[in-house]
Amino acid sequence: MNKFIKIAFSLIITGIILMVFATYLSNSANYEKKNYTISADNIKNLDLNILDSNISIEENTSSGNIEIEYYTGIEREILITHTDKKLSIKENKNTFGVDIDFSIFSKKQEIKIKIPKSSSIDVHSLNKIGDLTIKDLNIKHLTANSKIGNVYLTNVSILDTEIKLSTGDLKIDNFKGENNSLKINNATGNIKLTNISGIRNLNIDNNTGDIDLSSSTIKNINISNKLGNITLNNLPNESTDNISLETNTGDISLFNLTANNSISLKSSTGNILAELNDNESNFTNGSNKKKTLFTSSSTGTVTVKFSNK
Repeated sequence: MNKFIKIAFSLIITGIILMVFATYLSNSANYEKKNYTISADNIKNLDLNILDSNISIEENTSSGNIEIEYYTGIEREILITHTDKKLSIKENKNTFGVDIDFSIFSKKQEIKIKIPKSSSIDVHSLNKIGDLTIKDLNIKHLTANSKIGNVYLTNVSILDTEIKLSTGDLKIDNFKGENNSLKINNATGNIKLTNISGIRNLNIDNNTGDIDLSSSTIKNINISNKLGNITLNNLPNESTDNISLETNTGDISLFNLTANNSISLKSSTGNILAELNDNESNFTNGSNKKKTLFTSSSTGTVTVKFSNK
């Protein structure tokens, strides 16, 4: 009898789950498209707390308003609130009394936000699952925290930036700062930075993934990687003061660049290749010494080449 009761109970639970799942599938196609508009003059801070949607933030070329396009449904609800100068967008999940996320069976939704380029606002984004894309904008301060998803920044001007990713890639192209800092912390994923300018301090702390920096003007570069390669390429002469690169397991490669003050390259397990666009005499121990070059690899080879001998 006890065995029969257990079987019956299991079937009932299974039936309930299937009913919830069927309800979810029935309603997942019934997303309602909504729009929200507010004058950009009334907003100084944009706060995003998103569970399971992609976020797209770009320039509004048609008006001076902040325009938001989003989809809401029975299992996903988007709440937008305006308090003082702060605009908040929050995504809530309905579990139907069962703590199972059925969203993996449906197409990921997208929240589209358009902001006038002349509006310099603070953006704080917390995204649990989904990509964050920002392009063609001027932003005062940006903090982006992504649990699972990629972050893309294209053609943006930002005073101070801090990006934290748990699992995902970061790609930045055509980024302009104003003698400020760019901080990046990534647990698992690749980082690719191109055409970065106006940055005084670039700090990257990466756990697993490759890091690629090219065609950029940055005063101080500090990159730490536990597992992955670090590549720097084509940094204009006299644009960088100090370069410090360190990886536990991976190669370090430098091409067509130099530094005004110091270069430090450390790899516990990996090769180091530095092709410097500089005179070797600038790094000697003579009385005219201007620069320092330090290289260290425990189990790999170290090769340093100077383009002007």
